[in-house]
Amino acid sequence: MQLTESIRARVIDFFLDNGADATMELQEVILLSNGHYDGRRFYCGNLQAVWSPLSGELSLMIKDVEQARINISGNETATKAA
Repeated sequence: MQLTESIRARVIDFFLDNGADATMELQEVILLSNGHYDGRRFYCGNLQAVWSPLSGELSLMIKDVEQARINISGNETATKAA
């Protein structure tokens, strides 16, 4: 499984475990800073997750309050994750 798919799967599991309706649309935004890939942000209702390739961490939040931070290491570079 590619790194991006693994991150997306963890986000979906977190959202479903925290009450997201399986029929709600998952929004995914690619984050850029000064033209460089800076990660991804996922939204579903009041749930969100932010992936930072520099730290290798996925932050999981409910109503902007961090609930968990998961270290996800992969062999892919930030460029490949985009």
